[in-house]
Amino acid sequence: MNRIISDTAEYGCYLFDHACKPLLADFMTKIDVNVIGKHYGVDKDNGVDNQELIAVNRNIRQHPVERIGETLRDAMTAMIKIV
Repeated sequence: MNRIISDTAEYGCYLFDHACKPLLADFMTKIDVNVIGKHYGVDKDNGVDNQELIAVNRNIRQHPVERIGETLRDAMTAMIKIV
């Protein structure tokens, strides 16, 4: 998913990962895998060529939305590193 969304949205994804996952940990231990949690497509090869990934990411960073996002992120001086 992060391959196709902006860096700003990706930051939100990481924020969720670090802030919300711990809050949900106890709840998720009580959820049956019949409801959620099964691996999808484990028998499929989801690999990607590294050089192709580098080229795609380069193209994404040059998209007009990303350029605007870069300007907006530069203006967000109060943001702190979450890792």
